[in-house]
Amino acid sequence: MFRRGRALQHPVTITLDGAAVPAELGEPLAVALIASGRVTLARSPKLHRPRAPTCLRGGCDGCLARVDGVPNVMTCLRPAAGGERIEVQNVVGSRQADLLQVTDWFFPQGIDHHHLMAGVPGLSGVMQSIARKLAGLGQLPSAALSPERAARLDVDAAVIGAGPAGVAAASTLSARGLRVALVDDGLAPGGSLAGAPRRAAELFARYPLDGVRELRRHVAAGVYLGELLVAGDAGATVIRAPAKIFATGAHDGVAAFPNNDLPGVFSARAFCRLLACGVEPTGPVALAGEGPWADELASALGDRVAVRIPLAALAAVNGISQVKSVTVRDAPFAPDSPTSDVRVVAVAVDAPAAPAFEVAAQAGARVEIDPRAGYAVQVDARGRAGDGLWAIGECTGASLDLAGVERAATILADDVLAARGAPA
Repeated sequence: MFRRGRALQHPVTITLDGAAVPAELGEPLAVALIASGRVTLARSPKLHRPRAPTCLRGGCDGCLARVDGVPNVMTCLRPAAGGERIEVQNVVGSRQADLLQVTDWFFPQGIDHHHLMAGVPGLSGVMQSIARKLAGLGQLPSAALSPERAARLDVDAAVIGAGPAGVAAASTLSARGLRVALVDDGLAPGGSLAGAPRRAAELFARYPLDGVRELRRHVAAGVYLGELLVAGDAGATVIRAPAKIFATGAHDGVAAFPNNDLPGVFSARAFCRLLACGVEPTGPVALAGEGPWADELASALGDRVAVRIPLAALAAVNGISQVKSVTVRDAPFAPDSPTSDVRVVAVAVDAPAAPAFEVAAQAGARVEIDPRAGYAVQVDARGRAGDGLWAIGECTGASLDLAGVERAATILADDVLAARGAPA
């Protein structure tokens, strides 16, 4: 399905279920596994259907695995250092042949275990016990985890999210003399532009992060009593910042069609990330949807795109354990129109993104439904989302537009400074 398109520059070795896998030092573990042809990395908790990474940004469960004895590690957010022991979890058998998938054969339309045999004397409790054993996300860690440290950090402004909007906001605020912390769960700043290296280079040339305190691979857990709690591999940090700027971006959109979760179906943005890492498909690809990432991918793949269609024309993805073909409607908006099958090894989907509003809403930011994209953080003309809260970029429902981000970052910085009583 996928292979390396270029030689490894700094090779290291990791293992998957005991088998050695070559990797590039620092690349996500999930990317290294995909590059070796190991796309199916997980199983769904209840029906044990095969799962694979789809977003490569920590927003799906297709890359969850046990790493060095610790369960539920998002391998798309863990850099390869060499020596990592990766094991597929929640299976009986192997990664490719999970015996627990028999539940999917018995209940192909799904199973509501809460009501199955409910009220039947003697059987209800047995069924609940079996359901608990079959479902889940792996076993407890192999060894007791040691206590982690906790620290405090005082800054003038905390920016949550290091995509284009977050980088622009943090850089602009730092250039104005503020102490700025930039929090992101990714391996490096740039966010979605990891799939567009040239555009990322342009972003950092214009918005350097000199003087910005970067907290990479840190998850913003929430705002409590006015303080931001973030958690990383080395422990937790409580950040006290009068100004909190949310630049949390957007979740990759998911389109509704049969087998939309089959291994080999990726968001167009994630597919661009693979190409940027030097990982390429071994055969033709189907590209569904319209948007900047679909355009980026079409340009990069060229004639390897077997078919590019609107989302409405994608009738189904076909395969059992991985993508084999797509079924395409001749007339996109006519469900009963004739269809044809196109053989492909992977599918890239560019569906409307959903703003990542959750942390901002928990902090007290205004959130309203946007008919085009879902819930989005509401901001005024200055970027304000509440008392001491600002938001910028895709989490507000805006499109990924670097020119728009530049204007918004300047306006936001002016307002943050004005709120501090400093001249803009």
